[in-house]
Amino acid sequence: MSHTLLEREQLIAAADEARERKRRRRITSRVIGIVGSVGLVAMAVFCTIGFTNSWWVEKTPASSDQHASDGSSVFTQAGIDYFTKQGVLRVTMGADRPRAAELGLPASGTKHVDLLVPVKVTVTGTETVGVDIVGSLDVVTSHGRISAIELPFDGGYHSLIQQVQELAPRMGWSAADIDRFTTRLQASRAAHDFSAYSATIGPVLHDGMRLSATLSADATSGPTLVVTFQPRD
Repeated sequence: MSHTLLEREQLIAAADEARERKRRRRITSRVIGIVGSVGLVAMAVFCTIGFTNSWWVEKTPASSDQHASDGSSVFTQAGIDYFTKQGVLRVTMGADRPRAAELGLPASGTKHVDLLVPVKVTVTGTETVGVDIVGSLDVVTSHGRISAIELPFDGGYHSLIQQVQELAPRMGWSAADIDRFTTRLQASRAAHDFSAYSATIGPVLHDGMRLSATLSADATSGPTLVVTFQPRD
């Protein structure tokens, strides 16, 4: 079929327009692809920086009201919330331990802490000793530093004696220490008509700390075992 000159010009123009539309679509697709890639890279960088700087992925919390300069726990509300969430309370008992003020504690006194969930308590002198499933504790300070950590445990008479025996390898209590402890406990019970008693194992010097425990009861309260960590000096 033959075409007039006008028809041929119209066909050429239509073809040129189609090629131009195709070229524009190609350019648009490339631009969208580049923008999308840049966006994905930017998002990845943002997430990497965000998670890198997040305290969720750090070994120690990010702010000073959540931990001391040496990484030990502090007893501000923010600090208590943090170590409760992490499940580990860290205490330094060495000679270079932080000042009480840095830990959110008075220079002298006792702070009692009841925990919403049990935590593990780690206490470090020259080495670290850990005690699991602690629901409360008392932090004692004097002369501007921690002078004792007291961990109370309730239970039956025999179960608490068993707990002392289980803690012994970690606390440095020997078999002879346990024998003396049980002998004193039986003598105390007999002296008080078995209605009240008190006996202490230790303190012994172990891992750069003085470690002891006291099992006691009276006529109005059941047995309580208090495990105590004190600095060496």
